[in-house]
Amino acid sequence: MKHITFYLFGAACTFLILGCEFSKTSNENSIAENTILQHKKPIKHNYAPTVLSKDTTKLWLAEGSIEKDTVLILGDGGPKNLLDYEFNGKIAMAYLPNFKNYYNVNLHQATTYNKEIFNWEDEFTLDMAQKETANTSEMMYRSIKYFKDRGKYVVVVGHSYSAFVIPNYLANYPSLADKYIITGGRFKADSLQTVYQLKDINTIFEEDGKSLWIPDENRPPNPNRPRKYFKIRTAKNLLKAALGQHDYTKLLKDKNLSNITFFYGNKDRNVGVPTSYELDFLRSKNVQVIETDSDHYNIWKTAIDMIKSGDVSL
Repeated sequence: MKHITFYLFGAACTFLILGCEFSKTSNENSIAENTILQHKKPIKHNYAPTVLSKDTTKLWLAEGSIEKDTVLILGDGGPKNLLDYEFNGKIAMAYLPNFKNYYNVNLHQATTYNKEIFNWEDEFTLDMAQKETANTSEMMYRSIKYFKDRGKYVVVVGHSYSAFVIPNYLANYPSLADKYIITGGRFKADSLQTVYQLKDINTIFEEDGKSLWIPDENRPPNPNRPRKYFKIRTAKNLLKAALGQHDYTKLLKDKNLSNITFFYGNKDRNVGVPTSYELDFLRSKNVQVIETDSDHYNIWKTAIDMIKSGDVSL
């Protein structure tokens, strides 16, 4: 009887040990399966970074005949998620004399080429903005080179945001275009405005275009505006700061800038009126500097009038 009891006790212990081992193995398998399933889940990207097409002609929208000898490369303000030409088929420079005699290229920015930039999910940082402004300058370089390699006379026109892209391009690439026309830009952005852009705060200048209007940093965000508005604002501010943080008077001190015409408005409340330091630098580099009695948005009207009159040549 004792032998039978001992046998049953041993069998029970063996069952318990095997049960524990089975349970342990099952748990390990369950953990492994969960780990595999986690890895199988699609990886969530913050946004799809810009990858430029190998086909350079994908970097713009164009109008006119490619057979024309002169190419106008036009840079919009912004940053935008849609080109002016893409939006309504119209661009301000269409008022230029002999506009139809040029091949007109409306050049993409990183944000119009890759509209996912404004759809970032988790964060948009200055580092990301720097990479995307570098992409925009690369697009300008590739477009200019494309047409110069084909023997074209190339004129680059940039307003507002693109007026900052041009000096950034010139600071990082060889100057290949025959002529540059810059309207509503700066060669040394107001440092305080850049500070606020880095804080994601919009600013404007006083009516004289010289003193920055100091915003109320403690003002709460408008609760009626959707999250999308703030995501776009954040990206725009950092993209502008990524260009505005550079002093192009220093970066371009050894560059030939004599083929630039620079228009500025003496009532520009968006980017401010260039300082005497900037204007003196530009004149010392034989830049054609022209003051207009206008705000930020109407500088181009004077530019077109002066091109029509022959005071500014393309």
